[in-house]
Amino acid sequence: MGSPSKSVLVSDPDRPDSGKATPGHLGPGTVKLPVSADLIAELGVRYDCLGPGGLTVTSGTGLSAEVGGCDDSATFGARIKAKDLRGRKFADTVTVTVGKRTRWRMSVDITTKDGVKQTVHG
Repeated sequence: MGSPSKSVLVSDPDRPDSGKATPGHLGPGTVKLPVSADLIAELGVRYDCLGPGGLTVTSGTGLSAEVGGCDDSATFGARIKAKDLRGRKFADTVTVTVGKRTRWRMSVDITTKDGVKQTVHG
């Protein structure tokens, strides 16, 4: 899948009500996580989806979230702990698959098994 195809301005998922536009992406993309998947205790994503199509966010078989369609004010999130995976696994990346012309921005929150918290923006 590789990197997002194009950078655009979208609302910030960390502060969606601020009205501030920040760089985002147009087209599919992948966010590389700064830690190995087997060290992740909890993985959370917050993402803005600025239509016209929907998007799917995945990390291995451990995290999958889908939005069928979205608009300028759509902020979504998903979170799962490793202890709740029941045989599923996280990947070392978070992948965004999008509908035609869909714009997006994402923040990924990671808590490692030793309690270290990190946020990666994509």
